Amino acid sequence: MKVRDYMTANPIVLYKEETISRAASLLLENRIDGLPVVDEAYKLIGLVTKSHVFRAMKNHFPEETSVGTLMQTRLVTLYDDQQIYEDWDEELEAGRLPVINRSGTLVGILTRTDILRAFEHQTRKTISQLDAILQSTYHGIVAVDLTGHVLSINQAAERLLGISQKDMFRISISELVSDTTLLNLLLSLEKKQMVRLDYDGRKLLINHTPIVTDNGKKIGMASVMQDITELEGISQELTAVQKLNRELDTIIESSHDGIVVTDRSGVIRHFNQAFSRMTGVPGHEAIGRQEEELERRGIISQAVSKLVLEKKKRVSVIQHVANGSVLLSTGTPILDDETGDILQIVMNCRDLSQLNKVKAELEEAKQLSERYHSELEVLRAQQMEIEGVIAESEEMRNILQMCMRIAPVDTSILILGESGVGKGVLAKLIHQRSDRARGPFISINCGAIPGTLLESELFGYAPGAFTGAQQKGKPGLIELADGGTLFLDEIGELPSDLQVKLLTVLQEKRVTRIGDVKERSVDFRLIAATNANLVDRVQAGTFREDLYYRINVVPIEVPPLRKRKEDLFPMIRYFLGKFNAKYQVDKRISYEAFERMQTYTWPGNVRELENIIERLVVTTVDPVIDVGHLPKTTLDHQVSSVAFPAEHKESGSDQDIQMLKRIDMILTPEQEKSQLLSLYEKYQSTRKVAKMLGVHQSTVVRRLNKYGIQQKK
Repeated sequence: MKVRDYMTANPIVLYKEETISRAASLLLENRIDGLPVVDEAYKLIGLVTKSHVFRAMKNHFPEETSVGTLMQTRLVTLYDDQQIYEDWDEELEAGRLPVINRSGTLVGILTRTDILRAFEHQTRKTISQLDAILQSTYHGIVAVDLTGHVLSINQAAERLLGISQKDMFRISISELVSDTTLLNLLLSLEKKQMVRLDYDGRKLLINHTPIVTDNGKKIGMASVMQDITELEGISQELTAVQKLNRELDTIIESSHDGIVVTDRSGVIRHFNQAFSRMTGVPGHEAIGRQEEELERRGIISQAVSKLVLEKKKRVSVIQHVANGSVLLSTGTPILDDETGDILQIVMNCRDLSQLNKVKAELEEAKQLSERYHSELEVLRAQQMEIEGVIAESEEMRNILQMCMRIAPVDTSILILGESGVGKGVLAKLIHQRSDRARGPFISINCGAIPGTLLESELFGYAPGAFTGAQQKGKPGLIELADGGTLFLDEIGELPSDLQVKLLTVLQEKRVTRIGDVKERSVDFRLIAATNANLVDRVQAGTFREDLYYRINVVPIEVPPLRKRKEDLFPMIRYFLGKFNAKYQVDKRISYEAFERMQTYTWPGNVRELENIIERLVVTTVDPVIDVGHLPKTTLDHQVSSVAFPAEHKESGSDQDIQMLKRIDMILTPEQEKSQLLSLYEKYQSTRKVAKMLGVHQSTVVRRLNKYGIQQKK
């Protein structure tokens, strides 16, 4: 197990010139205890831990103090080509070991989780190998515990005992074996060797022994059984084998397929006329020679016997013959029953020249299918952009992936999140990607309608059910959602009496209108959403526990906008373009205004952002929206920008600072691509560009990939 196979690559790092304030932010944001410090060549030079930062804060060090003055320089490091050992867990510094290559460049971090994952993988591999060995053993093996329940049984034992059940783990052996003599032997607590008995017409030789732990405690019994029926009739079988050999010779020669037999060294001992016809090789040139010699002479493209001897199993290959024929050749090893060694290899060769055309057509169809699949994915991505789903942050990307996975599965979904985060947009997306997309999407806000009216809206009513009711009655929204999706927004506000009725509908798939006795079948998918803590409401008794578990099959929690700052820029650009097109204007947002919006907490989330952008577009006279145009609520927040720290903006030239400002304005995709390409060509590093922009490196990589800008390796 090499370190490079299990380490966490591309770790978050610090440069020694960066401040302890930057170090503290990274440690808190990523919930880690330590960060490696590298120089400009990405060489590991130190380690900064939470203890260093806390000590500096306790000693009242200025926030701009560089981490180079605090970092630990005496380090325990690993090479990426080292093997992983269990005792490394005690050597981990702050739960993490830096990993470097042989030139000293930092390439990753090895954590305790990585080590556990490595040994878990190795353990699973070992268990799989042991199980494969057990199942491939020729002798039957049965292990039971002290109560007689089966612990393990291999395929050979199943064959010998005539058992065909698929799952026998923890089944009592008495349910599988009816013979009293054999059953008593398998359950015996005493060691017994070379026991012969007849079972189901077979003669078995059994060795039985207790399973004992290191401290001498018996925990079960194991029996190894061998079928010796054939051994007792070996003399009669010799005559039958001689007769069979003559019959086989006749069959081999009469076969239309080519048949070749080699010994354990790959030397050809026999082949039929069909093989001679396919290859053009006469018998006197092949008998007694290795098949590999035909390969060296160019008669066949590769020797099947060599592959069988290497892999110790049946092998099928395509052989190209010098005369233009194409053969499908299958080599099957004949094994020694006692040692398992290969005694001979039998090869069957079939002429595939007539099937090459079909193979080419199949390959063409496969490539066409892959192209269609790729185009379909592109169309899906484009459709998502048209629907206004913004997912630049990792959190939202994961949520969208979850929505796409569960959309085809007809199960209830509960979307959680603050007001305005876009729960309704996700509900519509799930509906559009589901098998019910052709059906209706019925949406209702349970908190926006009084309880007295909500019941009639949901369940409908019969003619004359109450004063003011329509004469013909009215179907409820649940009925209207039949064959589609019912979206109940703010379900936490649903009155208690309606919670009971909704639960009944979900369980029985039937609904009864108010004032009616007739039940109507309904088939819909429920998507619920709330900004309330339903667990607290269940504990408080205001929300039914059984209804909560009924709707909370697949929960999706949408983070607020303040926790996914990476989505803010593309959202502003999206809404700006939307309202520019709607009101036929061409407004832009200045760098300073965007930075101020970046520091705002957005308590109203996406809904508040959309409303503010629309307000700015329709009320601002100037072509560029500046800080002075922003609402007072956003101006009152004077927090330093998280996405664009001052030290990053001052680290480049004046020209680069101006370019940063141009990039951070709401540009068209073509303008943004041009500006990013210019910065990347200058600095030749996504890390340096990210540092200049004040964003994470993954954001720069994702934007470069979006615009098809080739990155240097």
